[in-house]
Amino acid sequence: MPYSFFDIVEKCDNYPYSDSTYYPSSELNDNIPFLLDNDIKVGLLLPSIINALKEYNSLKKPNPFIIEDKFVKFASHLNTFELRTEIVKQLLDTWREEKVFPALSGWRDELYPIYGDSKNPTGVAFVMERCATPLFGVLTFGVHLNGYIRTERGQLKMWIAKRAKTKPTWPGWLDNIVAGGIPYTLSVTESVIKEAMEEASLSIEIAEKAVPVGAISYFITTQKGLQPEIQYVYDLEMPPDVEPKPFDGEVECFYLWDMDELIKHIKTDEFKPNCALVIIDFLIRHSIINPDNEPDYLNILNRIHRRLDFPTKTI
Repeated sequence: MPYSFFDIVEKCDNYPYSDSTYYPSSELNDNIPFLLDNDIKVGLLLPSIINALKEYNSLKKPNPFIIEDKFVKFASHLNTFELRTEIVKQLLDTWREEKVFPALSGWRDELYPIYGDSKNPTGVAFVMERCATPLFGVLTFGVHLNGYIRTERGQLKMWIAKRAKTKPTWPGWLDNIVAGGIPYTLSVTESVIKEAMEEASLSIEIAEKAVPVGAISYFITTQKGLQPEIQYVYDLEMPPDVEPKPFDGEVECFYLWDMDELIKHIKTDEFKPNCALVIIDFLIRHSIINPDNEPDYLNILNRIHRRLDFPTKTI
């Protein structure tokens, strides 16, 4: 039996909404906030992470972290971007070398910004390795592109990528034509253009025509940890004679599907979870999913635009 759209949304946005919700034998019942020195929450820590932090902390003088029953924060002497970034790097290098957490086996050498420092004009408090972000439950940002065409009769068709089987995450699953995280050094639009060239062989001239159409937000829990995420969404109506081609080895092939075919693959749960949400958002914005044909219309809207109580980028 196929999944409903709401089922697919729930598989991605699966962190509990209420503090009163209890999950038997689950670490989710005992997470505590990771704070900056101004008491701004920048992450959430599970008990397994807290225990590893305590062990690491005990070996370092002065202690880099203040670890209490209700929170963890940087020690007061770690009060700059550079100092926080360096201690996080040392911590993660140690955990990676000692193989403390499986999540770190997917090391990418990509730095992600963690926001919340009002003293820094960019708001960035520190940066950390991408694969470590679920360990700290910090908010991460990505960008997804819907590449589509209109036929002569006005029918919508969307280009869909199949992830390479060699990908460290979600190998062989379906994906948006272009998607990726936003590194510390790039803007959102620069990330779109970069990923479009690298993943789909789209020229700069075509990629620059991508239009920002909003964002989705959700909070997913996996075996690797906690991951609140915001994905900036772009639409690109492509010329009918332009065909995306794999370039950097991350994509196996591309398909061009009409909306019925696209929906069929979503409801059989073949898409990487957050990519399915991006497409569901597209279907809503183009009135293919609407209040008259979808009983969970409002619930879906709420769940793909979840409020996340973490600092975000400031201009």
